[in-house]
Amino acid sequence: MRTNTHRRTALRTAAISVIAGTALLAPAAAALASSPAPQRPAVAPAAAAKDVKIDIGAGVTITVKGGKPYYNGKVIKPGGTVDDGIYVHLSADGKRLYSKTQGGGTPYAIWDVKTGKNLGTQKTSPTAKAKAALTAKPSATSVKAWQELRVSGKATGIKAGSKVTLQQKQRGTWKSLPASTSVNKSGAYSMRVKLGLKGKNDLRVQSGTTLSPVFNVTVR
Repeated sequence: MRTNTHRRTALRTAAISVIAGTALLAPAAAALASSPAPQRPAVAPAAAAKDVKIDIGAGVTITVKGGKPYYNGKVIKPGGTVDDGIYVHLSADGKRLYSKTQGGGTPYAIWDVKTGKNLGTQKTSPTAKAKAALTAKPSATSVKAWQELRVSGKATGIKAGSKVTLQQKQRGTWKSLPASTSVNKSGAYSMRVKLGLKGKNDLRVQSGTTLSPVFNVTVR
């Protein structure tokens, strides 16, 4: 009987200890739950970009607001041009402004839209189309009959995807050969070529009305 009484007393003591421990932890948990979450420091709003004024001469000032240049109160869109006695052109990426005033010097001044700084001048119009041109270079200048070689080059002022064809001079007349390819996005091209006419071959590359300089490949 004494043994049973001792066990019951021990169990009651353990239960009271657990309850007491829970009671002590509960207020601490409640205190943690009620604690306010730490606040992040406020981020200062970004400063608005300042207006930039570009004095292009002849009493004309281009104002840049929010990265957009304005002429006579109207925004100039990327790639847009104003030509009413005063010439102003904004590059397609919106980063450079070109201007030309009456009376002289080198025609086109170049301005940085973001800073308003002058970047120099250029003689050609920024909207002038590049003159179409082709270059051509063989991978070898001497080959055996029907030995494969490559003719590569660069196209300027010719649209990507345009066809270029190899031509061979035969008895004083230029003939197109079954060797052609297309100009890629960077303006480059490369084609595989096989020649069977022995001796010195005069060759060139043609795309529409545009022709490359003549080059030579000798077939042994």
